[in-house]
Amino acid sequence: MADKGVDPQFAYWKPGSEERYIRIFMSHRWGQDRELYEQVLAKLRSQGHCIDDVSLNERQQIAGPRGGDVPDLNVQAEVAARIFTADIVIVASRPGITRSEWVMWELRVAAIGYAVPILFLDFDNQQRRAAIVTEIAGLGLQHDVCQPVVTEIVPRVIKLVGGRPKWGMRLQEADPNLRFRGPPLLSAINKKLPYRAALPDISAS
Repeated sequence: MADKGVDPQFAYWKPGSEERYIRIFMSHRWGQDRELYEQVLAKLRSQGHCIDDVSLNERQQIAGPRGGDVPDLNVQAEVAARIFTADIVIVASRPGITRSEWVMWELRVAAIGYAVPILFLDFDNQQRRAAIVTEIAGLGLQHDVCQPVVTEIVPRVIKLVGGRPKWGMRLQEADPNLRFRGPPLLSAINKKLPYRAALPDISAS
């Protein structure tokens, strides 16, 4: 997992060696569900889980297109790399979700491109569940649906990520006979948001 460009304090973590930070990507992190997302992160941390929020930051999201349009290729490349390294994607499942090309693109990248588990927050008591949820279920892709309530969201996040993760993600391929096709900005995101051990590095003290 270690990347030559990663700070030495993070380089000691190896897949399977110990618990690491849970990496969460939240679609439209700084939109109308900002307060709910903050409460979810706070609850997870209060239960002893180490969390890395790998969503776009507020400046990046505000700079993006309006009306649900897909962002330009530069933003798409960064979002794809962030989703690739995430353990779970959380998205609000409102009836209008399918009209947002940006959100639908994120879901396709997560579910079909990288097989990242998705948690849909159902704001309509499952009366008008978005068609995309049904389609993902039909493909047998890993996902769950719950009400936008912290006490429902948190246990489902833990279940979908498999508890306290220790596994890593292939970031490159050393064998010249094998081709690795990951997102083009993967190396840059790995340097900006590296995988982190949940326990402090005692060798650094």
